[in-house]
Amino acid sequence: MLKKIIIGAIALSLFLPVIAEDVEEIVVTALKRSSTVVDTPAAITAISSTEIEDKGITNMHDLKHLVPSMNFTNVLGAQNITIRGIGQFNGNPGVSVSTDGIFQSRAHSSQLGEMDLERVEVLRGPQGTLYGRNSIGGVVNLITKNPSQETDGYVKLGYGEYDTTMAEAAFGGGISDNTSFRFVVHGTEQGEGYYDCLNLGCGEQGYTDKQAFRLKIQSDISDTVSANLMVASVETEGTPDPYGWLTDNRELAAVFGFPQVATETITLKPHEIYQTPTSQSVNGTNMTDREYDVSSLTLKIETAIGTLTSITASQEFYDQFNLDRDGTAGVYLDTFDVSETETFTQEFNLNVERDTMSLVFGLFYMDDETSRHTHFDNPQPILGLPAPSMLDFKHDKMNTESEAYFADGTFDLSDTTRLSLGIRRTTDEFTSKQDNFISILIPMPVIAAQTCDREVVTEYSSTTSRAVIQHDLTPDSNIYASLSEGFKAGGYATYECTEPYDPEEVTSLEFGFKGSLGENTSLNASLFRYDYTDFQVLQVVGIQTVTRNAGDATVNGLELEALTNVSDSLTLNYGVTLLDATYGDFLNTNGLEPQLGVQQLEGNYLSNAPKVSVNFGLNYTNILSSGSSLTYRANAAYKSKIYFSEFNEYSQDAYTIVDLNLIWESADETFRSRFFIKNATDEEYISGYLSSATGGGRFGQWGYPRTAGIEIQRNF
Repeated sequence: MLKKIIIGAIALSLFLPVIAEDVEEIVVTALKRSSTVVDTPAAITAISSTEIEDKGITNMHDLKHLVPSMNFTNVLGAQNITIRGIGQFNGNPGVSVSTDGIFQSRAHSSQLGEMDLERVEVLRGPQGTLYGRNSIGGVVNLITKNPSQETDGYVKLGYGEYDTTMAEAAFGGGISDNTSFRFVVHGTEQGEGYYDCLNLGCGEQGYTDKQAFRLKIQSDISDTVSANLMVASVETEGTPDPYGWLTDNRELAAVFGFPQVATETITLKPHEIYQTPTSQSVNGTNMTDREYDVSSLTLKIETAIGTLTSITASQEFYDQFNLDRDGTAGVYLDTFDVSETETFTQEFNLNVERDTMSLVFGLFYMDDETSRHTHFDNPQPILGLPAPSMLDFKHDKMNTESEAYFADGTFDLSDTTRLSLGIRRTTDEFTSKQDNFISILIPMPVIAAQTCDREVVTEYSSTTSRAVIQHDLTPDSNIYASLSEGFKAGGYATYECTEPYDPEEVTSLEFGFKGSLGENTSLNASLFRYDYTDFQVLQVVGIQTVTRNAGDATVNGLELEALTNVSDSLTLNYGVTLLDATYGDFLNTNGLEPQLGVQQLEGNYLSNAPKVSVNFGLNYTNILSSGSSLTYRANAAYKSKIYFSEFNEYSQDAYTIVDLNLIWESADETFRSRFFIKNATDEEYISGYLSSATGGGRFGQWGYPRTAGIEIQRNF
């Protein structure tokens, strides 16, 4: 019923009378140059800083309710972003994330950009030319506020349910006539969890602690040279988004050496988990401890040819997590995993503007080095080993070098017609150093088996291109047609000594409309088709989840995104996405149901690709007699049935999330407060999914329950 109401409201709003002023234009840099959303011939959602504050967008969870066809989950605390059903979590995610033009080698490092934001840009569809790496499904650009000579800042405090406290402060201004700075610091702590732990004395789980800061210094070195230096860090720890059992296969658990698990009865309800102690953490498993540091230097040089931009960045990422692998009340198999990553990126862009054309030439280089160490603590006798014992996996290093060269241009064919052409050459080289699989019996260390000890170098290269024709219907509207390509490199299954999986490629055809319907409504519409080859999926093989090639996949879709200014006080925004995302010829064996043998999965739906997604928002501002204002914001996000694996054997039924915000702001905009309720109807839904043969089961991650809170802010 709610879906019908929302769709009806969308249709009705298109015929509302013209009352308000023109719809506000947002300038974006999605094409690596400045342009308006209307002039950008691609499916893009741009969210301004005002909207970010009013809607309380603090993370990707909030963002997914506002962007058509965008979905987001945490996989063991690591971000998994999908757009139009594309972007499944693995070593090479399908949706690229950048902060201030810096490519994020780890998607969850985007937390650095989730404070003091200027705007957010979400590009939907393959962005293989301008962005290249990991952008086969789309791109999320986070643009933070830059320093200025004007002294300003704010202090923000918040409190919410589950003993959640938040503090954020920003301050900036001029240091000298040509140099300015901006500093922001943030802290969030959730002292109570919304997961009930069924173990004796375990209590509630799901607490988090986040601390972050960012310093930016900008200097106009000369009339033609400017520099922007950034240093930032974010650290998170706690038990975020635990997983509970959904289903189990006890026969399979017994086969893999877990008879204790096989005899237990699993009866978990929403937001219930088991939590077991481990020698590595006094607080229990399902814990994360992450630290991300970045330093960057952005130089802009005005030359006789055009503007040359250099972005140099160094990133360090430390990740430690503990996981209750068996998911039961007993202590059978607890994972302790530590990885460290160092990433260096360098990008050069040359923007050339002429009367009838705009050109971008670019170079990109990345060196990414990751080391990882995993072991399993086994307090109970399993897998034929005595208790206690420890299975130790050692993976010394994975090094990735990526080089890319690209050119993109827009040419005026006439006063109303433009042609855009782009090409990119990408080369990825992987050096995989895989060490031994070792069983260490306590207290006497013993090497039980050696499954892999090798170093392999593999190289993947691809040339991707795009062509777009855009025609102005009116000064405020246009249509476009685009043909583009995307590429995602292959790689290795970390825990297996096997051949690598192949690269994934896509060809995309899209038709779109962008512009105004009268003076009060803006509409973006797109009709698209993706054809994938060697589509990459996550599969359970043995006791590990690995990446494999599924063969072909096809995505057909329609998107509508609109905004209507009904009056000076009332604004409506809405979006609808219709998807048909299915596998082609795909023979596969379910690692959790091997008795079914090889299955033909042709026609099965892609994971995290609901057929229907609807976003609806209402914003009403009332000016009080004192000059202050009250703003009422309501947002609803509907998603139809979602499958979580290529076998379509487990799914989440359709659900709707409603968020409410009430904002008061003083007449001089000095003071501001926001009362919010997230998931106001307390909808119970599964947002994430994992499968594991170790316990023969499937794990579900439940979405956030209803939470209410308040924020107060002092601007200066």
